[in-house]
Amino acid sequence: MTTFKIATILFWFITIGQVAAQTIHSICYIHKVKSQNDKFFLKTIPFDNIDQTSTGKTIVYNSDSTKFYEIERHFELLDNKKEIFLSNDGKNIAYVIDREFLWNGVQNKSIQIFNNGISIKQFQLTDLLDCNSDKEDCYLFYKEAIDSVFYKNGKRNFIFKEKATDFEKQLTEKATFLNNDTLYIFTKTDKLISIDLRTASLSFTPISKINPERFKQIKPFQVSKANLKQPSLFGLPHLSTGVTLEKGLAETLGMAVFPEDQIASKKFKRYGANVQIIVDKNGKAILDKIENYHGLPEDKVKAFIQSRKFATNSIPTEAEKWRFSGWLIFMNKNKEEAEREKQREAILEAEAYKKRIVADSINRIYIPKNLEECFAELNRILKPKDIEAIKNLKDRNGTILYHHGFGTWLRNNWGLWGGSRLQQYLLKKGISYPDSMSSTILIYYYDWLNGQNDKWKEFEAK
Repeated sequence: MTTFKIATILFWFITIGQVAAQTIHSICYIHKVKSQNDKFFLKTIPFDNIDQTSTGKTIVYNSDSTKFYEIERHFELLDNKKEIFLSNDGKNIAYVIDREFLWNGVQNKSIQIFNNGISIKQFQLTDLLDCNSDKEDCYLFYKEAIDSVFYKNGKRNFIFKEKATDFEKQLTEKATFLNNDTLYIFTKTDKLISIDLRTASLSFTPISKINPERFKQIKPFQVSKANLKQPSLFGLPHLSTGVTLEKGLAETLGMAVFPEDQIASKKFKRYGANVQIIVDKNGKAILDKIENYHGLPEDKVKAFIQSRKFATNSIPTEAEKWRFSGWLIFMNKNKEEAEREKQREAILEAEAYKKRIVADSINRIYIPKNLEECFAELNRILKPKDIEAIKNLKDRNGTILYHHGFGTWLRNNWGLWGGSRLQQYLLKKGISYPDSMSSTILIYYYDWLNGQNDKWKEFEAK
């Protein structure tokens, strides 16, 4: 199994259980893309710095910078992963992504075509390729010339297959071409997709029948980017009065802001929520998302946020609004009552812990009781291609690749942090830390897959 194939299955591990990972970037960009005839261009502007969201706007301009039309969404662009193309008459846009993803309940398809700002056609990966996701890693763009991938000085480098041609290597770097309003996409399954941007029609041709010289003559489409100019991309903005959102909301709720010290964490019960608010240039805000962990009154939180004005100095100059993400953490204003709440909470948590450490399932997920059951469960929940990837690692130490992806899933869902019968089993074997627990499971799973049973059986017999 090549390093490339091992790395690509980590994407699935991170999103296991229908959970889409999000990344907050310290820098984000406005991208500018020209039509091939240079008569039109578009700018796509984000209204947040969170990976995979479409919050923002895209404006199509004539070459003299007069506005043609606008789309109420942002298109995230990543070279050879997420790309956008503009037709020569400026009316049609194709947005193409290498891997489909889920955002805010909406499945983003591999290809989406717009006419005058309105989505007119979408194609999902299964419409385009014959790819069995249980047995192989499914993506759109051509990468079949790659043997392995390594990183040096933070830069990705390829080692190509011995018989890979120069053209195949070129396609690995850029699998898309635009010429005379026809978009060409070289795909994973050795198939060339041709899309007429004017009609949104597709045709397919085997790559083996393509003359590489034809594509070497095509002028690359022009994409440029500029940093969004902003003082800050992190945390929640203050109210326009200068008071923090947390302090203002605490007063309205009749609570206190939770102190930032370890003593308070042990002494008082905390009420916390992670929120995302969208603030416009006039200081008006909406509560877009709330993850409420301790029963805060969401209706009052929402009403407060949407009835107040906020400072706007943290909104990027080029954006009309901005999504801010952060924590709100409170406690009972009466410290004596806050202590009693903490004590009652501790009793309830202890009772819940006693139940968790003997339960055969937590949140409808089966909890193995020993290593051998771990192996059986891993074989049940993993896809055949992923089992093969682990089995074909160079050695058992290669399982470190999964520490922050699938390892995190194991720690969270098999109760290695919060308590479970598997946690108790591993504690009795002398393993104290959840990170070490998940590593132990994966190392011995590698051994078991490869018929190396002495070490894990010795561990079981302790």
